[in-house]
Amino acid sequence: MARAAEYLSAGTVEFLVEHDGTYYFLEVNTRLQVEHTVTEVVTGIDIVREQFLIAMGEPISFSQEQVHERGFAIELRINAEDPKTTFWPALG
Repeated sequence: MARAAEYLSAGTVEFLVEHDGTYYFLEVNTRLQVEHTVTEVVTGIDIVREQFLIAMGEPISFSQEQVHERGFAIELRINAEDPKTTFWPALG
């Protein structure tokens, strides 16, 4: 008899929150976004480590009350493409 496999997964849920507490759902990803480093810098939480722990069946190591934002961070990605060559990468 075939048996269903059990899979554990972790991911990110993104929201925008206004000053009055109103929030708007953006997206769910069952993988880390490339921007995860911004969250790690601002919160001090190693998201990659947490996702591995969850995938191994361990509980998340912090509560929502333990998440505190410290400062600001920004990540930039610069892409240069040449529209004359079907948008192949270019030096800019």
